Amino acid sequence: MIPWKLIAQPMSMRSRLLFFLLLTPLVLSGCGGASGIPGSPAPVLDLSKHRDLSTNRVEPILSDRQTASGSSTPTDFDYLEVDSPCVIDDDQRNDRFMLFYEGIDGGQPDSAIGLVTSTEEDFELFTIDRTMVLSAANMPDLNVNGTLEQPFGAGDPTVLLDTSFAIGVDGRYRMWFEGTYGLVGLISAILTCTSGDGINWSTPVFCTGLEPGPAFGTVIRVSDPSVERTPVPTAPLQMAFEVGRIDGSSVIGMAFSTDGVDWTISDGILTGAPAGPVFTGGPGSFDNFSVRAPSIAREVDSSGNLIEWHMFYEGLPFNPAIDNDSVIGYATSIDGFSWSGFLTAVLDPSSDLVAPPLFDSDDIKQPTVLLPEPEPNGPRFLLYYAGDPQVPLISDEVNRIGLAEGS
Repeated sequence: MIPWKLIAQPMSMRSRLLFFLLLTPLVLSGCGGASGIPGSPAPVLDLSKHRDLSTNRVEPILSDRQTASGSSTPTDFDYLEVDSPCVIDDDQRNDRFMLFYEGIDGGQPDSAIGLVTSTEEDFELFTIDRTMVLSAANMPDLNVNGTLEQPFGAGDPTVLLDTSFAIGVDGRYRMWFEGTYGLVGLISAILTCTSGDGINWSTPVFCTGLEPGPAFGTVIRVSDPSVERTPVPTAPLQMAFEVGRIDGSSVIGMAFSTDGVDWTISDGILTGAPAGPVFTGGPGSFDNFSVRAPSIAREVDSSGNLIEWHMFYEGLPFNPAIDNDSVIGYATSIDGFSWSGFLTAVLDPSSDLVAPPLFDSDDIKQPTVLLPEPEPNGPRFLLYYAGDPQVPLISDEVNRIGLAEGS
């Protein structure tokens, strides 16, 4: 039984209007979260967006099926939008790179999780093209204070690879995702499941312990999990997650688990006080209203020793009702708790002066970072993200998935 009710507001086209009607101003403090570490002026990162070599236009690596396929129909699970990418690199497969994503259909619309795979990190060649791997039909009912709520959709996947399991053996891949419930998906919970091939998944089970206390404010939902391994055997899994609050703002919390199901929220301050957020927006900065959709990665050397934690996230400025363009922020940590942010974003929307509009000229969001093999001169980042175009009508602001890479 999940004793705590979470109201979700997935940021697709169907919810943007409702979201901005709910917004009221709030000043968040502490760019470095619980530690209060002030932000540095600018991140020393050089990221370049994926382009079509023949036109030099910034282009998505995965589009909605309506755009990408002339034979699509509104009932296709990803007909309307593709969003919330998660990419893993399994070099023991012929189709090495696996892109899990959230798809929105053109009917209900509800969300499901899809998969494409490729031998290329930019997914120029699809080996498995648009396979729906998880939907509401696979999810259990949610018990909310004695009332069973039916599943509505699945999205925001994060997947870990465990090479101790052979390909095809259940457990090689483990997924955490946000399940939405109720008539229009306004109730939210985090679930987990396992797979041997990335396509067929065990029946999802609910994660427990992800109920933020009063230090997080008035919370209405928990979403966008990002899970990484830790070097600590007593708590080998670490989850960063978004905590949405009643005024529309969001902060980032952290939780730990031994089994991937039961989680304990912690902020690293061992005082016995209720845990609070580990990362919030910086006053007067690009992210001072809201930090969302974290993606964490642990950089290690060739011997597996920890070098640094990295986190990319979606940031919104102080007054989204006036300036609602989201950007991608970046922070680092040596312990996974105390994060040092920056005063400028690491990735911005493309120019809105290009015609026809570039796919990410309005908002960029939902980042996920992949660090390939250790590099002698510092890490190389593959940053996958979702973006929508600067167009007159909200109904045309379709999310598609892009890629920026660099070091």
